[in-house]
Amino acid sequence: MNTKGNKTTDKILDSTIELIFQKGIEATSISDIITKIGMSKGSLYFHFPDKQTLISEALSRYEKSFFEFINMSLQGNSPGEKMETFFESVMSMHESKNYSGGCIFGNTALEMADKNDSFSEKVKYVFNRWISILSSIIKDAQKTGEIRSDMDSQILAGFIVSSVEGGIMLSRLAKKGEPLSQTLSALKIMLCLKLKGQ
Repeated sequence: MNTKGNKTTDKILDSTIELIFQKGIEATSISDIITKIGMSKGSLYFHFPDKQTLISEALSRYEKSFFEFINMSLQGNSPGEKMETFFESVMSMHESKNYSGGCIFGNTALEMADKNDSFSEKVKYVFNRWISILSSIIKDAQKTGEIRSDMDSQILAGFIVSSVEGGIMLSRLAKKGEPLSQTLSALKIMLCLKLKGQ
C-alpha cells in the first residue's frame, strides 16, 4: 500500500529529478525544491536530512526508470533486432522531450566527476551496468552474424554508450535531432548491424 508518507517522498524525489534535469545538481537548491513542491523546509527535512541524501535518493529513483527504459527498448526477435529497437527508442525518447534536459547521468558525470565522489560512483555504476547489458546483447548478435565479430563486445558496448551520450549532448546544445540521429546511424554502420533475413 502506498501511504501518504510514501506519496510525499515520491513527490519530493520526482520534483527533485525534474529540477536536476533543468538546472543541474549544484544549482538546484533546497529552496527551489520546496517552492516547486509547495511544502515547508521542515517538512522536507522530515523526509530527507540533507541535500546530499535527497539528491542521492533522487538519482537512485531515476536509475530504476532508466533501466526499465533500457530493458523495454531491447525488444526484438533476434539480438540484432534488439539493438535496432534500442537505437530507435533512444531517438524517440529524446525527440519526445524536444532534445531538452539531456541524460541525467551524463549531466551528473560532467558536473560532479571532480566534485562529489558519492555521485560519481553512482553514475559510474549506472554506465557500467548499461555497458554490461549492451555487451551481452552484442555478444549474442555476433554469434548470429548480425554484428561484426572482430571486436570485443565490451569495447563495442562502451563505444556505443560514449557515442550515444555525446549525441544526446550535441542535440541538446543544437536543440534539434540531427546530431543524435547522425550518431545513431554512424553506430549502426560501425557495428556492421545487419538484421537476420536482410
